[in-house]
Amino acid sequence: MSIQKLAVCPQLTDFVEYYWVWEGTATPAQPLVNAVLPSTIQSLIVVFGDPYQTITFDGREVRDIRAGLVLGRVTTPRLYTRHTGQIGVFGVRFRPTGFYNLFGVPMAEITNDTLELDCAAHGFSHELTQRVCEAETSLQRQQAAEELLLGRLRQVQPAFNAVDFVATQIIESHGQVSIDALATEANLSNRQLERQFLAKVGTSPKFYAQLARFSHVFNILKEEPAAHWVDVAYRCGYYDQAHFIREFHRFTGESPAAYFHHYDEYAQFFWAR
Repeated sequence: MSIQKLAVCPQLTDFVEYYWVWEGTATPAQPLVNAVLPSTIQSLIVVFGDPYQTITFDGREVRDIRAGLVLGRVTTPRLYTRHTGQIGVFGVRFRPTGFYNLFGVPMAEITNDTLELDCAAHGFSHELTQRVCEAETSLQRQQAAEELLLGRLRQVQPAFNAVDFVATQIIESHGQVSIDALATEANLSNRQLERQFLAKVGTSPKFYAQLARFSHVFNILKEEPAAHWVDVAYRCGYYDQAHFIREFHRFTGESPAAYFHHYDEYAQFFWAR
């Protein structure tokens, strides 16, 4: 299995964090199954390998993913992906408000859901999917995305506002920041900030900060695999170890010890920045 992270050109860094390519092989007898965790991630995905499935934790909803989609902000542990053939997935990982600023889709409408890429951006979707599927290398897929996103940027010429500032501050502080203070600094009431934040990011600022704090757990453990849980909890801003364990279970459905027993390369790549 190979997972690559590809750089973004300077003109797009306010909107896109990086591109990624995931390739490998699975079989029906030995499927590759991974949980999609709640996180600050916002991604656009194009499948150039075999279709794969998303499956809810209760097994009641199974969906085949065959082309392109936008993954809404995930806030609850409810979804697995299941691959049983040739894995080929190209992704664009956006900054907190990047997709909204380029395509104008209200992100609250797809929180805990997906949107077919064709519905979000018809012409863009068709050409990106075609070019990614026809490309023979990761570099060609990256170049196709760059050209199309730069073209989109020239069309819309988005303007940044206070929500972009607040979302960036939450990410850079790993969620350890006062939302009231950010609202004041942005010259917005809490109600105004929440309404605008829901549209551009897909959650409330407070909940987004909780996601950022949770995600920072994976950042620390990526750099320091042997870090003690008490130290991790403290550095991520949890009151104590019990608070940390409750929050971890809320977002994964498991205790930290149980989850990291099967923590793998896939999880480290996608959940650590």
